[in-house]
Amino acid sequence: MNLTTTAKPIVIIGAGIAGVHAAETLRNEGYEGRIVLVDRDTQLPYDRPPLSKEFILGELSEADISLRSNESLTALRIELKLGVEIVSIDAKKKIAISSDDEILEWEKLLLTTGSSLRKLQVKGSDLEGIHYLKTLSDAKAIRQKLDGIQQVAIVGAGFIGAELASSFKKQGKEVTILERMPLPLAHILGEEMGEYFLQLHQSEGVHVITEDAVVQFDGTTQVEKALTEKGRIIPCQAVIVGIGVIPNTFLSDKELHVDRGYIVNEFGETSLPNVYAAGDCAMWPYRGDNIHIEHWDHAVNHGKCVAKNLLGGEPISYTAIPYFWSDQYDHRIQYFGHTKNWDSAVLQGNMEDKQFTYFYLNESGVIDAALLVNQPKNALAVRRLIKQQQSVDSDLLSNPEVNLKNVHVQENEDKVSY
Repeated sequence: MNLTTTAKPIVIIGAGIAGVHAAETLRNEGYEGRIVLVDRDTQLPYDRPPLSKEFILGELSEADISLRSNESLTALRIELKLGVEIVSIDAKKKIAISSDDEILEWEKLLLTTGSSLRKLQVKGSDLEGIHYLKTLSDAKAIRQKLDGIQQVAIVGAGFIGAELASSFKKQGKEVTILERMPLPLAHILGEEMGEYFLQLHQSEGVHVITEDAVVQFDGTTQVEKALTEKGRIIPCQAVIVGIGVIPNTFLSDKELHVDRGYIVNEFGETSLPNVYAAGDCAMWPYRGDNIHIEHWDHAVNHGKCVAKNLLGGEPISYTAIPYFWSDQYDHRIQYFGHTKNWDSAVLQGNMEDKQFTYFYLNESGVIDAALLVNQPKNALAVRRLIKQQQSVDSDLLSNPEVNLKNVHVQENEDKVSY
């Protein structure tokens, strides 16, 4: 730890997953100066993944999903400022200004401002019963309002929409998913996997409508039905909209480079001196491209890595393999790596058995990403193979008798053996 302790603190804007883990990492790395963690939310930091699953179902309480207590943050001498909205920063003066004109001085600044939900702007979108799920308050409202409601419409078949459909089916509700694209998740996982997840929802009794979109909600004060472009009428007493997110880049500066998210280098540095960014709000370099990841694992690891770089010394490159998971019905879904385009896909296992690994390979036969369905035993091996970036024989990957743990790169040779 090389950062000289000064009267000015390290300020972290955003008390979500990335911000909390960054603050803790600073202390764990031996930083003795002030740490100020600011958030516009009034809730203590909490974990978001359970909101669409265990919390909605009432299996976990608010206390269960709390990230850290006031006592634990106080013990680490982390100054938590809730309900404070930072509206501007000045990198030259090293200050952040709140909506109440409070001025926070800083020695170094970390932006972990997260992301915001895309809103659906159609006629009737202001009716009661139309919900979005991002915050604990959102989840509490949905859990309360959906008690006793039988018909639920979900707009968007992404991971949040899919998880909510699974949760609501467990409660015995009639669920309709409305998706603009031809297949759920196909833009991420490909058409074959999109078809698999379509059939998964249908097999669980969810009504899935694709290649259509909501144009209007009807009702007096409470939503009663959704109308679509193709003339469908979907009866519903509640609607959950999940159509993606937008990184929060409201803190602007003419010299702060933004392209969807705050652009950072491999060390988490923005284009402004002494200003860093991590987590959902950042665009970071991954294998020759700048990418944006909105998942728990990335927020934790990016926050920790960038926090270490705040302290000076030899900078540490962020090289983590992207990873996320989703629980739907009886499926544990895990995805490793990142790719927008792949040249071939290889299946190991049987989709009918709901237990398989699906590999995404580039033209050189290198695994860029992999989808695991109910095969957590393959997780470590898959992560290792993606990290090694060596060509792998497709026949080897597709062979169900091959244990991926035993697939390895031969020393000094550019190939993989078993």
